[in-house]
Amino acid sequence: MREFELEQVLTDTIKRTPVGEDVTINFSGEANIIDVEMKFSGGWVITQTIVPGKPFVFTKGNDDFLQSINITINPFDGLKNV
Repeated sequence: MREFELEQVLTDTIKRTPVGEDVTINFSGEANIIDVEMKFSGGWVITQTIVPGKPFVFTKGNDDFLQSINITINPFDGLKNV
């Protein structure tokens, strides 16, 4: 999935979810480590690293406070012997 498509899916999912309900985003495809950064009004920044196979889950609040979500899909070559 391209970044624009991922952004659109995330935006649509958040809009459909009622305030107070959990938003669950499942990343399928290749096993990659995903970093998520959410910025809120007032300067709050929340970061989370999602390991392969785990969903990103958060509770939706009022739309006025979330300023941005940045998702970085990191390359992952698997475990290696050193």
